[in-house]
Amino acid sequence: MSAQTQHPLLVNSRKYYLDWLRVIAFASLIFYHIGMLYSENWGFHFKSNYTSQYIEYSMLVFSPWRMLLIWFISGVALRFMIDKVSGFKPWLLFTLNRSIFLLLPLLVGLWLIVPFQLFAEMSQQGVIDISYWQFYLAFIEMNNTLFINYQSGVWPHVDVNHLWYLRSLWQFMLIIIVLTLFARLPFIAPLKTFVKGGMSSGLLITLLIITTLSTSHYLTGDLIRETNGFMLLLAGYILAKNTYFWNCLNKNLVLLASCFSVLFVLIILSYQKVFSPPHFILSGSYNIQRIVGVLFVLALAHRFLNFNTYYLKQLNTWVFPFYLLHQSILIILCFLLQPLNLGAVVEPFIIILGTWFFCGVFTWGITRIDVFRPLLGVAIKQEYSSTVKTIGYTAALILITPLAFKLIT
Repeated sequence: MSAQTQHPLLVNSRKYYLDWLRVIAFASLIFYHIGMLYSENWGFHFKSNYTSQYIEYSMLVFSPWRMLLIWFISGVALRFMIDKVSGFKPWLLFTLNRSIFLLLPLLVGLWLIVPFQLFAEMSQQGVIDISYWQFYLAFIEMNNTLFINYQSGVWPHVDVNHLWYLRSLWQFMLIIIVLTLFARLPFIAPLKTFVKGGMSSGLLITLLIITTLSTSHYLTGDLIRETNGFMLLLAGYILAKNTYFWNCLNKNLVLLASCFSVLFVLIILSYQKVFSPPHFILSGSYNIQRIVGVLFVLALAHRFLNFNTYYLKQLNTWVFPFYLLHQSILIILCFLLQPLNLGAVVEPFIIILGTWFFCGVFTWGITRIDVFRPLLGVAIKQEYSSTVKTIGYTAALILITPLAFKLIT
């Protein structure tokens, strides 16, 4: 493979399996959120009339590890990007560019995408009975009393909802940049040598499991999610180029599959109340499966998905816009279909097809206009003069600065 055709996710050759993992991880997230419409016991912004506990059994296959996998992949990608940066000016430009790439779509999501979810939620709860236009005029008023019970968020009643990942990814990126600059100091060299050495898979699993068990025991609420996310991002960042780690995953695929299966059966049986193990056993099993699940999926991808297709690049380009759009689309579809009482088969079928269809249509339509592409986290295609680029970057930085300030204070 020539240098011109190489991809950021490299060691010695292109790691297509990481591209596939990114696509699969976010695709499973979309199906998971559709499932949340129909789960009987799990809280969500909106619920169908056809909820069932049985859907939760299948969702438990993905629930423990789905976001941890995304965090690990994000850490790997961040490592390959950061390793290309050196010098004060490149570091400054990298930080500004990545901030625009993450915070501009988040800003669009906060004001134009997520409000649909709040509208459906408040309508189902009987809080409002107005048109969306009337709702949105009230939404943009920061002190409107209509939202007195919906005040949590970046700004009053302006919440991130499913876009919390973008918020946290930007915050974690800043931490990683600071740590990386610190790690490049000369007196840190011995520690870097230790980290780059042969870290056994057993030690890795032990450290990550201890982290998830500790956060589950000592932390509450979003702190659990945020801490575990950062630890998996950091793990991906550290292990991105550790060939020993990837080879070890490949060699232990059968062991990982066995552990994952046993833990999954244990969790399902306890969830169905076939037996009631002590809480510490159930909590331990769940958190161990979270890490084993990530490693198992990484090993599967490493073994079977290291190949390219002509549409893989396009799929990766569309991951970000689909992530931004999907939850609002599926909730609004359910909101519109609910009065029709289509049944427990027809309704989810239409929502599944409709979510993918409208994500595709909106992404295709918006990204055809080059200047709109960054609004969905997609790079522009055309080359522009330095003057036009400067104006564009300046405008974007002005737009995201208030949001960035809120996220770091």
